[in-house]
Amino acid sequence: MEADHAAQGAAGGLVPIQPGGAGAIIQAMHGGGQGGIEIPKPFSQPICLVPDTRIAGTTHVADIDDLASKLTEGERLRLVRDKDNKYDEWCIKVCTKDGKRLGFVPADINEIPARLLDGGKALFGEITHIEKVGGWWKIGMGVWLDD
Repeated sequence: MEADHAAQGAAGGLVPIQPGGAGAIIQAMHGGGQGGIEIPKPFSQPICLVPDTRIAGTTHVADIDDLASKLTEGERLRLVRDKDNKYDEWCIKVCTKDGKRLGFVPADINEIPARLLDGGKALFGEITHIEKVGGWWKIGMGVWLDD
């Protein structure tokens, strides 16, 4: 029976669905996965989930001075789900558009955005303010659902 399915796939017939399901396909299409492509969604409307929060953990990023000095208000940031994080089951990394980690969505507000990402929704961060306080970068952002 399995040989029949493999033969059908090779002959251009039915192809089995790979692990990850529809959520992985949607994330890949809209840049939510690793190396995804950007395809605009017709009639999409960004919805603000969190108007202003901070990026947590910036002090643990080795090249944060270089990264933060290049950021601008209004710039979009990638939100990448980190399901393997041993400290936070709802962990979401905040990255530049080039994929460099700036920090994390704070743990006190990350469960709903994490569940949306897990469901295949496209989310992004948008920088609201950037300020250096002493040796610490205070980077504010909004969390948006692109739906």
